[in-house]
Amino acid sequence: MSIRNKENLRRIHDPISDPTRILMPNTYADFLQRLQDFPDNSVDCREFIAQDWNTRTKPPGSLGRLEPIATWVGEVQHRRQPQVNFPALRLFAGAHGIAAEGVSMCPEHVNAQMVRNFANGGAAINALCRSNGIDFKAYDAGVDCPTANFLQAPAMSEAETVEALLLGWNSVPAFADLFAVGEMGIGNTTPSAAILAAVLKLPVDQITGRGAGLPDDRLAVKIRVIEQALENRKAELTSPLNILASIGGREIAAMTGAMLSAASQNIPIVLDGVISAAAACIAFELEPRMVGKCIAGHRGAEPGQQAFLRHYQLDAVVDLAMRLGEGTGAAVAMGVIHNAVDCLNQMATFESAGVQL
Repeated sequence: MSIRNKENLRRIHDPISDPTRILMPNTYADFLQRLQDFPDNSVDCREFIAQDWNTRTKPPGSLGRLEPIATWVGEVQHRRQPQVNFPALRLFAGAHGIAAEGVSMCPEHVNAQMVRNFANGGAAINALCRSNGIDFKAYDAGVDCPTANFLQAPAMSEAETVEALLLGWNSVPAFADLFAVGEMGIGNTTPSAAILAAVLKLPVDQITGRGAGLPDDRLAVKIRVIEQALENRKAELTSPLNILASIGGREIAAMTGAMLSAASQNIPIVLDGVISAAAACIAFELEPRMVGKCIAGHRGAEPGQQAFLRHYQLDAVVDLAMRLGEGTGAAVAMGVIHNAVDCLNQMATFESAGVQL
């Protein structure tokens, strides 16, 4: 059995990790220090790989988007020969006080039940990670400690936000060469829509979706709750991290921290759906070069995610009408990305195959 498969099997039944309180400074300024010396993508690797594709036994451009996808992997990794040997996905589970406003069809006790399901390997994301050889681990980012109801008060304090960011930052495995994040949190499409509305400056009713299946009357309630919450919190929405704290969630903050950590290590990032989009837009606003470190794994059903893709000019790898979350769209896309890199690395050149045009 390969090292990659052994790693995957070892992780399948890992217990959910409790968030660790790291004894260190816990201000935004302290966290932002980690983003100093943020790396650029490698122009040299991009140009080399783009030319290398033309030496392979195929007509130029005939593999379509697989070619620029593999090129992107190499330019983020700073490798002329990109690699996807150790893909990894980290899932963060949280809870939201805003759920008390009737913005979700699911009861809040489902959070803890799904956390156990992740630990037992029974969720869709477990199956997709096993199928695609993706190292998986789930983290409890506060399932038993819901954020404040941000209709009435800021969702998190500065210290709580930084703690969640650091949980994500420290979750990225050193061996990873392709990375994604997933989530679980009843009601978390509501803070995600609020974040996207605040950052993208779009009307709430244009980017708020049905989540787990809200009917029309409940969707109208969700839109009104978000609109009123943004009005109530508008004085706090002065920076990306203040937005995250005021109207976000612990799992969303952990996802943001994990993305920033992976990018700082030249690890390509595959985005998932609307919750991932909310976390990513905070990261993008903190460090604009983050956009080039990420690829959209899939086009989801939520209008907020679609607005995010348009705003940052991101093209999804797959469009399968998925709307589960958990990182499932990203996991499917990681298989396609792996295929793209394997094609580049395993195809013969015209010279080595003795093919003359």
